Amino acid sequence: MYYRRKILLALLGALNREVTKTAFQKYLFLVSDEQEKPAYDFVPYRFGCFSFQADADKKTLTKYGYLKDQDNWELSRRQHFLHLLKGNDGEAIYRVLDRVGKLSNRNLIRYVYRKFPYYAINSEIHRDILNQHEQKQVDSARPAPHKSARLFTIGYEGQSLERYLNRLIEENIGVLCDVRRNPVSMKFGFSKRQLQNAVQGLGIRYVHIPELGIESSKRRELNSPDDYQILFKEYTETTLAKSTGSLQDIMELVKKYHRVALTCFEADHKSCHRCCVADALMRHKDFHYQVTHIW
Repeated sequence: MYYRRKILLALLGALNREVTKTAFQKYLFLVSDEQEKPAYDFVPYRFGCFSFQADADKKTLTKYGYLKDQDNWELSRRQHFLHLLKGNDGEAIYRVLDRVGKLSNRNLIRYVYRKFPYYAINSEIHRDILNQHEQKQVDSARPAPHKSARLFTIGYEGQSLERYLNRLIEENIGVLCDVRRNPVSMKFGFSKRQLQNAVQGLGIRYVHIPELGIESSKRRELNSPDDYQILFKEYTETTLAKSTGSLQDIMELVKKYHRVALTCFEADHKSCHRCCVADALMRHKDFHYQVTHIW
């Protein structure tokens, strides 16, 4: 079993009761904040801090009989998992529960919103939970709006879905353009439907442009910088040369939404064809925007 799932079970065992989805995410967030190496990352979502990975792990733990098959979080039978944790992670759980374990759900949410206002910026309920002064703190925690239109590129290699999404939020990305030919990933959260649902839940438009992708078979023998140069030269002279319409679509998106990001897998943009797409756009006579490579 993945260690992070042991954290979920240990926390739920320590709570020793049924917990709503929203409340459990808050407890888990506070535990992760106490950990030297957080088990989960979070994004500011509809009801505050939210981990897509934890939500997916809930489904897996339910499938294997650890949790009851219901919306709320509850162990299928009383068990203790704290002895399975490493280092000070068990103590982190106890510290959190000593602090907030007896709060009502409303007061728990308020505690997290007040202490971590960034994670309330997309909350649908924060104005019902917080007073005016606290609401201003949430508003102040929002990333500053950027007036300038710009094109970005971002890869997800080595990143959790939540860290990736937070970078999009920080840069005020309005549209995410997926330039993979086949948007399927073994990494949680980055297959097309998962990624699309996640970004749209944050108010970011998702656009898939498979015409700008590279066939998987052409990426199998890339062992040196020269191999990449050969591949990208061919890609530029063939795929990109035939994709003027797709490039024009991206320019229109930047013009309309101002902050657009091209995404693919590789962490290093120089090892990814999204760099070629960005270069082709910068060479276009009608493209007058700065390009920033986030990752």
